[in-house]
Amino acid sequence: MSLLRTGPQLAIDTRARRLQGFDGPEALGNLESRTTWFGPADFTPDRPGSEVAVQAISGLIEVNGRDQAMPRRLGLEVASVAAGLLAAQGDMAVAIAARRGRPVGPAHTSVLQAGLLLLSHYFVVATGLGDAVPGPALPAPGPPFRSADGSWFEIETLDAEPWKEFWTRLGMGDADLGRAWTVFRWRYERATCSLVPGLHEATARLPLAELRRIAAASDVSLTPLRGYSDVLAEPGLGAAHPSMRSVDDGGGGAVGRDRPPVAPVGPGLPLAGVRVVEATSRIQGPFAGMLLRMLGAEVTRVQPPEGDYGRAALCLHRGKESVRLDLSSGAGRAELVNLVADADVFLHNWRPGKAAEWGLDFADLAPRHPRLVYATTSGWGDMPEARHLVGTDFLVQAYAGAGNALHPPNEPAFPSRLILGDLFGGLVGAEAALTGLYRRERSGGAWEARSSLLVGAMALQAHVLENIVGRKEIGRQQGRPVWGVLDRPVVTRDGMLVLSVDDDESFRRACELCGLDPAGGTRAATEARLAARLGEGTAAGWETLLLDAGVAAAVVCQDLAAVPADPHLSKLFEPVGIGGLAPRSPWSFG
Repeated sequence: MSLLRTGPQLAIDTRARRLQGFDGPEALGNLESRTTWFGPADFTPDRPGSEVAVQAISGLIEVNGRDQAMPRRLGLEVASVAAGLLAAQGDMAVAIAARRGRPVGPAHTSVLQAGLLLLSHYFVVATGLGDAVPGPALPAPGPPFRSADGSWFEIETLDAEPWKEFWTRLGMGDADLGRAWTVFRWRYERATCSLVPGLHEATARLPLAELRRIAAASDVSLTPLRGYSDVLAEPGLGAAHPSMRSVDDGGGGAVGRDRPPVAPVGPGLPLAGVRVVEATSRIQGPFAGMLLRMLGAEVTRVQPPEGDYGRAALCLHRGKESVRLDLSSGAGRAELVNLVADADVFLHNWRPGKAAEWGLDFADLAPRHPRLVYATTSGWGDMPEARHLVGTDFLVQAYAGAGNALHPPNEPAFPSRLILGDLFGGLVGAEAALTGLYRRERSGGAWEARSSLLVGAMALQAHVLENIVGRKEIGRQQGRPVWGVLDRPVVTRDGMLVLSVDDDESFRRACELCGLDPAGGTRAATEARLAARLGEGTAAGWETLLLDAGVAAAVVCQDLAAVPADPHLSKLFEPVGIGGLAPRSPWSFG
């Protein structure tokens, strides 16, 4: 496996080693997958890359900064970690194909493709839906909120009535709540949320304990923003991979009927011939199903009679077959059982207890289908301490402490408005299904694979927490990024620029390019002079000069719709049926 390393960032091979570790001493084989910075983007092959450059080019910095109307770097290495997950999943899919008699070539992916993939439904909004998704229209910041005793917290509800009741109990009038609810609800599609000032004033009058009581009485979920000391002190929270069990819970796979042999085929996608039935909604589950589809699986999506939540999220269903079933009825559930009987994977993200209530749990289906991979994606997984909370993105980010790694110490440790929990929850959901398929092909039997938003959030920041525990932090302080002036986007005459000068050689090259002596003062003072010099020129002009000097640099995208229009990047996108453009599959094989 060809590896791409990113300095203090997560090494691309970390996730692959963990996936292999699921299988005990047996590895996946001699895989020859390749991960690069930019993949098939139409850049020069020797262009130097970095996490921050990918964030700038892909639009991650633009989307992350929408609440402040200013591009903002993400302190977590989101694109690099996502690329590590995708590389490992490509390897798993190739290994599955080999065991099924369908050999395909090694997997190729890139950090840029991973970064683009994380913005899939935001691209659809930017390039197609436009005003169909309401934008910000109110004057005050959105969540999180602050209590009278100084605690920051997130709230969540999926329905308007609990929202109204919570704020009414805090003394708010109806006139403000309707507009605020619309903006609050659409923050998942816009990555921004502004509210009326009165909401923040209302929470600031009461202590956290009283706000918790009112939230519980209103059926609204509330959780404080936690620090890493809280996260690391909680037993069991450090797991950053899905959990697996066989039908007999023995860990070796139940002995079921053998699958008929599959005739070898020529090169193609590794999951060709794998059938998936997906009964999911919102972002996390559909994203996991889309990844399986991109790997070649035939995915049949089950949706309710009234359709799915969110037009923008429909881009995650492209390429899937569709059937509408009323699962609240016995007839609808019987139809689902018939669909699953012909499937290799059943994927759902129903609320806890719903599958058992409907007679569609793993224990119900596995005896009828002894080679089924039963994959669930939930909010909180096996964390009973949080099961009273609705399992949605921003609550999970707050509970997992993600804001600590996203922002330097002089900024509030707020979650990102990017739906990082949903996105990485979807990535580990696909990982869980692939792990189940690989174990089935290796050992036989039916397998249950459980993943969650919380597991996804922990996978995203596993390298940060591991380094805190191991006292090996580089560029961080208790998990928080320590940034100088050049670690943030630099303002130039006509836009913003990022550059990577973490190592001494890159710093020397950048200084000499700008006519500065790298040893002519303290590092901080020299960086300030370098930033001032860059500010005198244009972003594109400096990008060209820095790249020619071997320094990773990029103009910061400030309009997401311009990314697929860029001739260097256009072939990485495809049209979607609801309008707009979305990133293509991040993998190629062979």
